[in-house]
Amino acid sequence: MQKNISIIIRKDFSKNVKNKMNAIEIKDLKKYYNKGKIKAVDGISLKVPKGARFGFLGPNGAGKTTTIRCILGFLNPDSGITMINGEEINPKKDVKIRNQIGYLPGELGLYRYMTADQLIKYFAKLFDIEIDWKFIRDVTERLEIEMDRKMGVLSKGNKQKVGVLTALMGKFDILIMDEPTSGLDPLMQSEFYRIIAERQEESNCTVFVSSHVLPEIEKFCDNVAIIKNGKIVEVSSVQELKKKSLKRIELDFENNKSLAEFNSFLLSDFPEAIVKQNYQERIEFLLPYNQSRDILHYISKNKWAGMSIKDFNITHSTLDNIFLEYYKDSNSKGGGVV
Repeated sequence: MQKNISIIIRKDFSKNVKNKMNAIEIKDLKKYYNKGKIKAVDGISLKVPKGARFGFLGPNGAGKTTTIRCILGFLNPDSGITMINGEEINPKKDVKIRNQIGYLPGELGLYRYMTADQLIKYFAKLFDIEIDWKFIRDVTERLEIEMDRKMGVLSKGNKQKVGVLTALMGKFDILIMDEPTSGLDPLMQSEFYRIIAERQEESNCTVFVSSHVLPEIEKFCDNVAIIKNGKIVEVSSVQELKKKSLKRIELDFENNKSLAEFNSFLLSDFPEAIVKQNYQERIEFLLPYNQSRDILHYISKNKWAGMSIKDFNITHSTLDNIFLEYYKDSNSKGGGVV
């Protein structure tokens, strides 16, 4: 495995994709279940330029997988249009279009009694695609895939590696990956994104990544669409999204008196703070991304505060908090946060 795998190769594709055909385009897509009672996808429109690194972000049950299955032609939408490289998905063109796409589903269905080696050779016969065997061997080595073990005895993480390999086995124009790092440990997650980045550098393919994990999208994607309750609530660059995200800060104090004094300061000087927990000698609160540095600056400069704090932890807020705090008025803009 290569060293420095935590570094994700990044490239600005905006100049390359400007004024070119979209790799994926969705127009007013709707997909309902249970006789229209469940609105899985409720009139979304989306454009993914060729060569982009595009994230599709949302909590579980938001409609991500249903959207992807409609894009691929696995589900028939109730209305709307889905297009791949300018061609509308329909039964006559589905096979031709799918041969342009490397797909990793969110839930893998692998043949239990096949080995990874047998599976790749089987897929190679099924699909009319050119297999890059040198690349296959490289991915196998870097992801540490055991090619001679049957699928039925593999762990979730090792099955996921095989799924990644099948999605990359051809020289596809588009890679669509639904929760691609599910089950992978942090080292393998970093190596996965390095492999995808290198593949894109080589071929300028389009990468469409679906996830419910904001930091994962931040590391790799340039632009992102956020979906909640079947509606797109925001489409923006990752940099703009980071400005809207929240940081969760946890502070442990020496005693309750110090905590109470800090809490008074927090509420007066940082009115945007959202206090989630305030008990005994610990406080947990949320702050906008751009204010988290300010609070740390205060703590470092204020000798009293620094001496009173025993421990601290700073993490990303959950997606639900981002939605609730920054998209709670989306209904007035046509969004679907309820």
